[in-house]
Amino acid sequence: MSGTTQSQVLEIIWDWGGEASINIIAKELHISTDYARLICEDLDRNDYINFLHSKLCVLNGRGKLEAAKMIAGRNPKKTAVLKKGFKFGFGKDKKGRLIINY
Repeated sequence: MSGTTQSQVLEIIWDWGGEASINIIAKELHISTDYARLICEDLDRNDYINFLHSKLCVLNGRGKLEAAKMIAGRNPKKTAVLKKGFKFGFGKDKKGRLIINY
């Protein structure tokens, strides 16, 4: 993964439950929507996210793993990578961010 801005975008999408619009990403990073769209298009080309209808960014498997690695040091109790076959409880906090209880 190259660039801290791309890492920040992955963290924002993770914090918003795995999907976020271009407007949310631009607002949280204090950048223009055009620049946010360019970053998301690059992340889509490198297979970290799925960029849907040029508006919505959704983390895919590779992006989830990368975001989990970056966030692990920040808040280890709330970070987990779900694998098939495991049952975990999960929900969202007041801001709509995904919380995984394990």
